[in-house]
Amino acid sequence: MWERIDKFSNRLTGLGDSCLYGLVLSGGGARAAYQAGVMQYISDSFPEQQFPIMTGVSAGSLNVAHLANNTAGLRPAVSNLVNWWEKLTSDDVYRAKSGFQLFWNAVTKIGDDDDSADESGRGIVDTEPLRRFLRKNLNADDGRLSGITANIRLGRLNACALVTTNYATGQSVTWVEGDQIEGWERPNRISIQGPLTIDHIMASSALPGLFPAIKLGDMWYGDGGIRLAEPLSPAIHLRADRILAISTRYGRSRLEADDPAVIGYPPSAQIFGTLLNAVFLDHLDQDALSVARINSLLRSLPPWRRKGMRIVNLLVIRPSVDLGRLAGEFQSDLGGALNLLARGLRSKDTKSPDWLSMLLFEPDYSTRLMEIGYDDARNLKERLERFFDPGKRWSDVC
Repeated sequence: MWERIDKFSNRLTGLGDSCLYGLVLSGGGARAAYQAGVMQYISDSFPEQQFPIMTGVSAGSLNVAHLANNTAGLRPAVSNLVNWWEKLTSDDVYRAKSGFQLFWNAVTKIGDDDDSADESGRGIVDTEPLRRFLRKNLNADDGRLSGITANIRLGRLNACALVTTNYATGQSVTWVEGDQIEGWERPNRISIQGPLTIDHIMASSALPGLFPAIKLGDMWYGDGGIRLAEPLSPAIHLRADRILAISTRYGRSRLEADDPAVIGYPPSAQIFGTLLNAVFLDHLDQDALSVARINSLLRSLPPWRRKGMRIVNLLVIRPSVDLGRLAGEFQSDLGGALNLLARGLRSKDTKSPDWLSMLLFEPDYSTRLMEIGYDDARNLKERLERFFDPGKRWSDVC
């Protein structure tokens, strides 16, 4: 009898023999290579660790889909993901259009309401190369991510979720494939259950204004980071108890934040980079702060006064290096359309070309990011050990 009472008490206080771990991967374009480096250290040091809940938004959806779709286990999946990034180039992600083609598309699309048109003709770049790359590397010739379905059936995965933005309604739409999960509906934030496909990845990572929107059903969707103000919410809705979130945004000190990246009137590159950061990278930090405050409030209340709310332990790993400034070191090696765009935006006039860091899908840059991610995770070894120990109390792990 006393054993049953102890187990019941442990569940109420957040101490137990098991936890439902969630992995949340944020956006950031090419910066998502950093997440692969973090996961490489985790798979090396905690080879038995599993994440039954996986959610991704924007470029993070590419990594999540790869990890969740691999049926060989986390360690082989991470190894393949790292190989992915080591080889990935901008030619595998997008094909830049000529100036004439952009002008012709602008003219011919005026008043064009043909919803059946191929999305490859829309957007500044053509992302058909990314679609082909994903089909090949995810073994999804028919577009279905069958490995996710298999992992759910085998009990290795509870749910996988990819976040998009519905351009017609402005809603944040989370597409979920899972077993015995409950959907949710909040203001401007809903979930839809069903099999995940390559199109869901393409939609989740469709940078607005750059990559074309993707049609899912009867609606057109774009990057999930546009409207998702609570990046942790899908994992929380899916009942994750402990969430590992890997950000791609460097946490600047106050002194660094006060140091201007430009002198004088800001070039277009600085304005564009600030906009991208606000849309895709800032929300996770604010959401993490909100979760910490709610946890603190809940810990001050006895379990029976929490009105069904639960403590969700959160560990956020973020770069120790400014990945935007790091991208500036690769500007001299740019070629083709990316070089023309950098020159047009006056990218060299800013110390931190954040926009470039999101489009720099090149092996040298990706490899450097993975090295930083691996080192950052290794420096957090003790915190990770506590985080992955289900016997630790919540207050001891944060």
